[in-house]
Amino acid sequence: MIIRYSANALVGQLSLPSSYVDMRSPEELAELAAVAHWQDHPEETPTLVTVVHLQDVDGHDLGLFEVRCEKRPVFTASQLRQA
Repeated sequence: MIIRYSANALVGQLSLPSSYVDMRSPEELAELAAVAHWQDHPEETPTLVTVVHLQDVDGHDLGLFEVRCEKRPVFTASQLRQA
């Protein structure tokens, strides 16, 4: 399924399997659209808030969403060798 959206007034589209889209909430689809938008524009720094309009999801306009960018620390452990 092709999802047509705009993010911060720039148009984009996202192709996802219909079975996947059917299992997601509109908020989750808006988050995916925001991720796709920033992946399509790597030269720009993501804004704190991305306004996403899900214009066409299976023929339906799902409306406007405010998607917040939250950066959280990620911790990765690796075992150290002892001498």
